[in-house]
Amino acid sequence: MDFWSTFAKFYDAAEKLNGKVYREMCGLTTELVPFHSKVLECAGGTGELSLAAAAKADSVLCTDNSPKMLDVARKKAESRGAGNIEFARANIFHLECHNENYDIVIAGNILHLLKNPENAIKELYRVTKAGGKILLPTFMTSENTKISGALLGAYKKLGFEPCTEFSPRSYVYFLKGLNLGEVKAKLIKGTIPCCYAVIIKR
Repeated sequence: MDFWSTFAKFYDAAEKLNGKVYREMCGLTTELVPFHSKVLECAGGTGELSLAAAAKADSVLCTDNSPKMLDVARKKAESRGAGNIEFARANIFHLECHNENYDIVIAGNILHLLKNPENAIKELYRVTKAGGKILLPTFMTSENTKISGALLGAYKKLGFEPCTEFSPRSYVYFLKGLNLGEVKAKLIKGTIPCCYAVIIKR
């Protein structure tokens, strides 16, 4: 069993250690999702960003590669009465849907875990409608404080393995280098900071 399946039932408790960042990340997600939109989330984990999107969207498809994570997300959505979210297992590199199918596509806190994040973003771009947005909030782990360093160290001992240590500058530079559309970004400060980046598809 992989890290995410093992950690699924503890993930929300661990999120509370970085609660300020998660709250602002969810708030920005709700703000960026238009009313009556069609939303896809990839690597949705326990569904917090899907729930944030569901506050305004007509429909949300929350996907993840871990059935255990999806089980937690599904139960959470049911308990909160979010009936406009569906759940499915999916591979972020190979999405089984048509081109330009979604108004908003979300992939939160996953790019730093992938060996080829640019390929994942190009797949997200493929399924996003022209003029739509790709929401890419990502943890910044290159400049740690004592607290964030200790927290990340504990995660790594449990099997958490980031592939890239982004800084806000290097993350935005990476996204702009893909030349897929306008890139906007906001740094959310906290125990483990998050750079909330958005690509607006041409």
